Amino acid sequence: MPRPSPCLGLLCLCLFGCASKAPLEQDQQRLMTLAAQVQQGGDPVSAAALYERAANASEASPEVLIALGNARLGAGDSQGAAKAFRKALSKRENDPQALLGLGSAELRLGQVQRAERLLAMAAPVLKDRVAYNRLGTAQVLNGQFNQALQSYELAMQKEPGNLDVRSNHALALALAGQGTKASREIASVTASPLAEPHHFKQEMLVLTLAGNDIRACQALADLDDTQRDNLLHQAQAIRAIADPAQKARAIGVLAAGN
Repeated sequence: MPRPSPCLGLLCLCLFGCASKAPLEQDQQRLMTLAAQVQQGGDPVSAAALYERAANASEASPEVLIALGNARLGAGDSQGAAKAFRKALSKRENDPQALLGLGSAELRLGQVQRAERLLAMAAPVLKDRVAYNRLGTAQVLNGQFNQALQSYELAMQKEPGNLDVRSNHALALALAGQGTKASREIASVTASPLAEPHHFKQEMLVLTLAGNDIRACQALADLDDTQRDNLLHQAQAIRAIADPAQKARAIGVLAAGN
């Protein structure tokens, strides 16, 4: 029986290799598309599971890992998100989207100094509202209120109508001792028909820090007496803290609890 030629054997090997690789790449792309649709539909948990399958379908690219990390962030899995973003950075050092994601995960995990360093690397490269807003938040939680003001102002330049950024900017103004400007800023936020409940709680905090307890109480008119009094007492206790870093940490605890 004639033996197959070495060339024919090599050709078969190449063909089988291509045939096995192509379906894997197709499966990965199909899973990525489906995951993006599911995430857009508001189901980050299912999206994360699909992205994870996509990552396992073949060697995970940084893009797949970043998408996985963002889905895990949306699902509330900060530890899992951080793991995915670190893996992406191991494949593509200093990728700005991976730095943004890892900084965001570290921020949620309470590692605010590390989060600020990572976000400070990402924001000047990405130059978008999300990156500057998250950098500002990390700076607030580190007690660096003037730096936070600069970051929020850059975020507002990118998206002037974003109420979350404007609300955060008002808080930074109040913390930096600019109570009058802070009060005007937060009033313009809560006057918007798009204002949400968390904006009114932020208004209460801003007004309390600015020393206007009467208006702060009015900002929580929709809450029952117990909830309102509890939040006001917490905000007044924060106002009494002299150390900027301690004040920032207390604000972080208040925000996490509400």
